[in-house]
Amino acid sequence: MMKIRSIAMSHFGENNIRMDTPMATLDEVLVPLYFLHRYQTEAASKVLGGNEYTYAVRGDGQPITKIVPGTEQRRALKVLLQTIDPGSLLIPERILNLIPPRPPGYPRTRETFPSQTGLTFDPFASAEAGADLTVSLILNSQRAARLVQYHSENSNSPGLREVIDTLMTATWRAKERTGMEREIAHTVDYVVLVRLMSLALDASAPPQVRAIATDKVNELKTYLTSSHPDPDLKYALDLIAKFQRDPEDLELPKLAEAPPGQPIGDEEDFWPWD
Repeated sequence: MMKIRSIAMSHFGENNIRMDTPMATLDEVLVPLYFLHRYQTEAASKVLGGNEYTYAVRGDGQPITKIVPGTEQRRALKVLLQTIDPGSLLIPERILNLIPPRPPGYPRTRETFPSQTGLTFDPFASAEAGADLTVSLILNSQRAARLVQYHSENSNSPGLREVIDTLMTATWRAKERTGMEREIAHTVDYVVLVRLMSLALDASAPPQVRAIATDKVNELKTYLTSSHPDPDLKYALDLIAKFQRDPEDLELPKLAEAPPGQPIGDEEDFWPWD
């Protein structure tokens, strides 16, 4: 799906809207293409910490439950991490130059990209929303609990520590990028940090999960202070310091949200008698 998305993005342009239509409306046309992989991402995430089961009844001979093999879980995680690669989340400058501020009569709606830059199109907010679609699934508290459980039952299954370490290697510990990819990489990093702290603070998560997430936040601080002295990361260190000092009183930053998936538009648009 990411290959299909990449090909479609390479062909995206003004021909995607009708003649005499404001160029700004390319925004909402780009949304379903940019998030084309969202449902496949959800499907892949179910393999991680996954369980194959049937609604068996006594005597029907059906297999009941089976933990997804560790190799399949790790393969799913690898695929998921491709969706948050800065190169995948980057909207090419060619496309950015086609989308001006929205004219009067064409306000932003719930089906347009989020923006933190006022009138202009915001490629970093779109990347933040795209990254959170995946990271929120990987660090889902129920999935995290299953990862702990299944690893304790079978050491060949990836545990929560392994999954978080793999996520950190692909983000915070990844090779430094340049240009817009560098800023998008920082955006993804912050999404990972916020979601990791959210997992550590999740009262519905079992203590093992919260303990591992907390430990990984502390490990990240050690890494940033000793191995990665980047002034752009001071906000992350300040956030971690607040987390360590008084986690219960910490107000986590609100992440940009992706426009809703299907069905898109008002339900009334789809009534057969319209």
